[in-house]
Amino acid sequence: MSTEVIGYEDVIGEEFHALETAAEGWERTAAGFEEAEADHRSHVFHATSGNAQVWSGLSADAATDRFEATERELAAAQLECKGIARLLRDGRSELLRLRDRVMQLAAEAEEAGFTVNRVGWVSLVDRQPNDPETARLAEVAAQWRLEIDRAVSLVAAADLNLRQDLREAVSGLDVMGSSIFNGAALAFADIPPGQEAAELAARLTDEGELSDQEWFDLNRLLATHANDPAFNRLLLTELGADGLLALSAQVAGRLGDGGDEETRQRYATLEQRLANAVSVATQTPAREGGVPYGQWVHTEEGLFYESWMSDLRQAGTERYAAPGLTSEQVTGYQLLTTVLSSGDGYADLFLQDLADGIRTAEDPSRGGRPDIWRLRMDTGNWEGLSENELSRFTVDPLNAVLNIMAGSPDASASYLDPERNDNLDYLLNDRAWTHLSLEMVTSQGIHQSPVETSRDGMANALEAATTGRPAGTDTPPADLALNRTEAGARVMEHVVTTFAADNGAAITDDGDWAFMRPELGRMAAAYMGDLQEILGDSVGVLDPPEPLADFSPSGAAAFLSQVGRDPDAHGYISAAQQAYTAMAVDYVLCSPTDERFTVTERVEHAVWSGSIIAGILTEARVTAVYEDGIASDEDFNRCLDAWVEFSGLVLDEAVSKVTDRIPHGAAFVEWGVAELFDAGTEALRRDSSQESADNANDVYEELYQEALLSAKRAVTVAGGDDFDEQGLHHLHNSVATSYRVGFEQRIGWSPDPEED
Repeated sequence: MSTEVIGYEDVIGEEFHALETAAEGWERTAAGFEEAEADHRSHVFHATSGNAQVWSGLSADAATDRFEATERELAAAQLECKGIARLLRDGRSELLRLRDRVMQLAAEAEEAGFTVNRVGWVSLVDRQPNDPETARLAEVAAQWRLEIDRAVSLVAAADLNLRQDLREAVSGLDVMGSSIFNGAALAFADIPPGQEAAELAARLTDEGELSDQEWFDLNRLLATHANDPAFNRLLLTELGADGLLALSAQVAGRLGDGGDEETRQRYATLEQRLANAVSVATQTPAREGGVPYGQWVHTEEGLFYESWMSDLRQAGTERYAAPGLTSEQVTGYQLLTTVLSSGDGYADLFLQDLADGIRTAEDPSRGGRPDIWRLRMDTGNWEGLSENELSRFTVDPLNAVLNIMAGSPDASASYLDPERNDNLDYLLNDRAWTHLSLEMVTSQGIHQSPVETSRDGMANALEAATTGRPAGTDTPPADLALNRTEAGARVMEHVVTTFAADNGAAITDDGDWAFMRPELGRMAAAYMGDLQEILGDSVGVLDPPEPLADFSPSGAAAFLSQVGRDPDAHGYISAAQQAYTAMAVDYVLCSPTDERFTVTERVEHAVWSGSIIAGILTEARVTAVYEDGIASDEDFNRCLDAWVEFSGLVLDEAVSKVTDRIPHGAAFVEWGVAELFDAGTEALRRDSSQESADNANDVYEELYQEALLSAKRAVTVAGGDDFDEQGLHHLHNSVATSYRVGFEQRIGWSPDPEED
């Protein structure tokens, strides 16, 4: 096969005769070396070596060593030739098998009523343009095309693997000691690479160590075949789920607190390569859309996936000793998720199936045990998990999977979608999040005190699901735009409803989920258009988002009142509110006039919804800072860069809709946003200074002025070319009037008129 990209037309009808011809040539070469070896042995080696009557002395001894080396080289040459011949024939058999699969798929597509052309394009047959079945059949044709393309790609992968194996056969280690030919080539050909790697991995588990050469071979195989699905499926099949987890236990132990740096690095590399093997071997299509899962599951890949995941569900709850990590045995799921946390690129369906298996193991409603993951922390009386080990070993496997899943917003949204399953309700309301214990010595004896484990994975998955952006950093790259989906909106609705219950009890300062308020702030910022539409009684001037999130006004207000107490969350939501309100002002001043309302009324409408949200946030912030003393000035200034960047994403989403309808919107994007951000940043710095606010009245007024300043700045930016100074002054006054009324709509706290 050529080194160019292999296509359908290269595969169909190809018999790969050249590989058989080459194999026969290598066998003839092996026979030639065999004749040369026999001739050398009878006429040179045996005629002189060890025959003192013919030749003796130092020169004879030296010659004997050379003749023995030649014997080894001739023997190695035969093995190399035979090994290459075997590789060529095995490679041809594999290519023919995969070619037959391509041809079978094409035949099945044609039997289903489609045509397959010479390049593998599947299309409809004699369909009329207005036929109502045409659209559905076009989707089916696309599924057939994808399945055929996948089958062709497997042929290409097998071709690439054969070329790599042939290179290794002529350059690999010579176990016979020859310096020219590879006497290990035949053994190499007898054992598939995936099986060879599995045997080395199993030896490492059973014996606890490998020789330097065996480590080299294992790493070479895992690195060389890193992107080969067939290799990695065979590796996992040969190991079995139990074998992989047993090896993972040894890796976890070697990466514990003990051990030298060289050993730790060696096992860290192995851990990453095992993670990659799982990722490549378990790639799956979605259960909905694309190639039907029901068809895929009967393919070689699908049969492997179903079998291996079934084994994993059993092995995941088994316990394994991990000497060097902890004196307790740990579960297979804890070991696997630790390994997976070092990799990436996992299929969405694999992560969802893995999370489902973990939940089944722990959820009492499914027959699971809530304490199945419980492990002890390190103490003077017990060799448990140290703080350093806890930073890399995943005690809570479900939280670990959610953290990985947070890198795929679609996977997160699908897994947490309350319309599809009850996972979100279970995680928020029913799940136990305490999976550690600390041995405590008291006057009454020794007892185990439960310690709560991290829920960062849960928080990150929620943020990814609702915003459509991979989560995990406070200040993500600005080019990762918001990408809201219907499933994500349903997740957000459920979150707001849950956390708004009992006046937001779950997210109060001492609530179970208070730690997640920064993420909830970013999530709320992403739904600023929805919040303004719902809390502003639909007075807003921008078209509401589609689909509009189904928040209740009282629930949304209760949610914001508690989330807004956190300094980071307050910054994200305030910035988004100001940006979105500024966009609304820009829209009404740059769009065509509306005969129903004057310009002044339209500007008042533009700021109304934002002013209500600003009032809710102000009450939350005033209470947090000045009544409860939760945050300091520095806490608020600390988040400036983050909320400015995130509010830009919120604004981008609104601008993308506005600029499609009015040409002037682009000007606001180019230079108005920068002015708005500069003004907002300076306002925030001023109002959080102790010098400018000594009591609750002052901070209330400062926050009001901060929000109002951004709205006025938007009027100046958008209307500067169309209104004179007097006109702008009139609009500023109208904005101030509307803003004050809206600002006080939904807050329960008001400034004390007797305070200075």
